This record gives sequence, C-alpha cells and structure tokens, in this order.
Amino acid sequence: MPEKIVGPKEGQQPMLLSVKPSLPKESMSKTAISHFFYKMAGPNYFKLMSQSECLADKLFIELNKELEEHPCAEWLLWSNQGVHLSTTQEIKLCHILIHLPNKVQCVVYTVPGRSEYFFFRKSMFAPSSDLKLAPLPSAHWLAWELQQLCQARSTCKYLCSQNNTFTNMPLTPALKIDSSHGSILPVIQRTVPLSAQQHSVQNIGFRSSFPLVSILLSVHNMVSTIGWSIRSVLAQCYPHFELLIGDDGSTDQTAEKVSAMDHDHRIRIHRYATNRGKAFVLNDLLREATGTYVLELDADDWLPPGALHSLIILMEQNPCAALGTGTSLVWRKNRNGHISLRGQSSFEGTLETDTHAYPPVPRIYRTEHLRAVRGWTEYDGLYGRVFEDIEVCRKLLTKYEFAITEEIVYHRVVHTRSVSQQNLHQYQAWKQNRFLYEKGGEST
Repeated sequence: MPEKIVGPKEGQQPMLLSVKPSLPKESMSKTAISHFFYKMAGPNYFKLMSQSECLADKLFIELNKELEEHPCAEWLLWSNQGVHLSTTQEIKLCHILIHLPNKVQCVVYTVPGRSEYFFFRKSMFAPSSDLKLAPLPSAHWLAWELQQLCQARSTCKYLCSQNNTFTNMPLTPALKIDSSHGSILPVIQRTVPLSAQQHSVQNIGFRSSFPLVSILLSVHNMVSTIGWSIRSVLAQCYPHFELLIGDDGSTDQTAEKVSAMDHDHRIRIHRYATNRGKAFVLNDLLREATGTYVLELDADDWLPPGALHSLIILMEQNPCAALGTGTSLVWRKNRNGHISLRGQSSFEGTLETDTHAYPPVPRIYRTEHLRAVRGWTEYDGLYGRVFEDIEVCRKLLTKYEFAITEEIVYHRVVHTRSVSQQNLHQYQAWKQNRFLYEKGGEST
C-alpha cells in the first residue's frame, strides 16, 4: 500500500514518514531499472539544452519526443549539476517510486552536499498534459518551474536520501546550484497559479492609497525575453502598478507572446505599425501613464519581487529627488541563450566623461519632473535610437536631485546583440550631435 501523506498542522513541523524499499512482485533486473529512468543529466543535459536553444518551451517539447522514444521510462530524472546517482541509489529509488500513487507527479530528492534531483512522472510531458508553462529566463530553470507547479497542485513530495523519509514540505538545507538561485526562484515561486485567497495573502499590508507606479516597457523583436520581464512585474509584492507595453513594430512573435500574458487588468498594450525607436515609444507611453512615478524596464531585463516596494520607499523618503536608482545585478547572455551572473553595479554619481557614459540602472522617475523636461529627446536617424537613457538623465540631473538605495532592485542582462552594446562606439559622435542640436543645428 502507498504511504499516507499527512500535512503538518499550523505551527508544527512537517511529518516525516519512513519508506522501506520493497520489491515489486517480480524483482526487476538491473537492466530494467536502468530503463526505468530517462536521465536529463550529464552530456544529455547539455545536448538537449543546445537543441532547444535554452528556451524552456522548446526543451519541454524535446523532452516529450525523447520520452516517446524511450517507452520503458516511467520517470524523468533531472540533475542540473550533471551528477549521476549511483546504481545502488537508482535501484533503491526505483523500488520507492514504483509504489507511489499516480497523483504524485514530482519527487524532489535531496542528497547532502549536492543540488536537488528532480523526478517527474512521464505523463507530465505527454501532449495531453494540461500544463501551461510560464516564461522563464532560460530552459535551465524548467525543473524548478515544473516542481513549483506540482507543489501548487499538491502533487509534489520531498524525499531525503539519509533516512528515506517523505514529507510534503521542502527539505532544507539544499545546496544552491549557484548564486543565481536566489535571483530567479523567487519570481517563479510568486507567479505559479494561485487561488485568489493566496494572492491576497501575498500582497497583504499595502493600502490602495499607496502611490501608483507606471512601468514603461518598450519592445522590438524580443520574443524570447519579453515574457520573463512581464512575469517579474506580475511577481511584485507591491501591487499598485500599471504596466504599459509599447510594441515598436516587432516582426517576430513578440506581439503574440505579449498578448498571451495580457490577463491582468493592470497591463495595457500599445502597438505601432512601424519601428519608431525607443525614445518615441517611451514618450507615447508617458502620455498615457497615470502613476505618480514612472519606472523604465527593458524587455530583456527583470525585477526582483521587492523592487517596486524598495524604490517607492526611496522616492517617498526623498521628496526632492526626480530620479531614483539602486543596485543592479549584471547578467551575461551567451550565444546559446544561457544567462550567468557576472557581478553587480550601482550609479556613482558621474553620468558622463569625455569618452564614456554611465547611466543609472534602474531608473524610477517622479512623473511630474519627467514631464517637465519633456521626457526623452527624439533625435532624427540613428541618434534617436541610442543613448536616450543618458539624455533624459542629463536633463533631470541638471535641474533636480537623485536618490539611491543599496538594495538590489534590478536585473540587467548584457549581450553582444543588444542595440546598446552594438552602438557603444557611437557615443562620442552622438555627443557631438547633441551639441549641434542644442546650438540650433540639425540632428545628423
């Protein structure tokens, strides 16, 4: 008989239940046990990541194909570290998992000194499955997404390798795969499907009288990243925001991706038939903004769940500041689409030198002051599509103060194909163009 799972009462520790490995009626051979698991580990892990271009939805499809080609496999074993389990451990786990009720779709197996191993029932990847995947920054995080979905449905269990005990609650401590764990998992955890009551508990403590923040997001052909940016906004613990998205003439599936996430009344989408440039889109969205503050968000970046709360406190405590900023974590995206944490940065007060510019990231503006300087300057040609962040900050800092918090309030992704990175060498020419423009000449 499968073990009975008993949830903990309020204020109690989760109940642990011993599981004695028992053989099925007919003992399974080692060969049969080796085919019982399909292993997403080692070279196979990196092969499938490459085939899917590190996109979670593509990887999910690839895994479905692989499982169809391995009909004897009942469970998918996922190891992010690529560390295989020993044959003894696999035999023990096979005899445990085979007796679990069909309702259990995920088992998280913890081994001291290692990251978690995830076991997913094969049926989760079937075309008939009703799973709806939310956007992720990389397919690397698909296992955590699936585990959180199972946790929300009460179909996930946790198993400790030391004493073979199950619990309904996550086991700690667990080795984090790297320092990025705490930057991405909180967004996933706050945006899995929840009941209306659970959402109200998450956002408790904020009155409707708190100031509204208008988040402006200009996007052009960013189908692979826009979903995660939007998801990070929906994960905010500060609920008083409006998200204004300007699709600047995208020619890929960006519009479809944005529309698929337009299920929250706080999201408003504006579409432009032709590509007009970021400054134009931001100014158009600024005219529609109704918030006391405006936060600028790039379509390949994201916010930690506490970002809006921290930035609002910063601006409320500094009423003379027109611009607020804080610490950002800097990520590097490689050609395969995988992102890795590279460090952190913060604004040190110097916006420009003769050869370089250092715009504050992130940027939250007091709306009235941003409108007073007429928003973002729209130069003609190429110079109207680059360094718009430098120009708007220069106009504001010439007239007003800025405020800064040491808290991490932004995640910035740097990659060689971004517009800003491709045009860094244009800065001095752009600066000369600005000088001519201010002297009454024409923008070239």
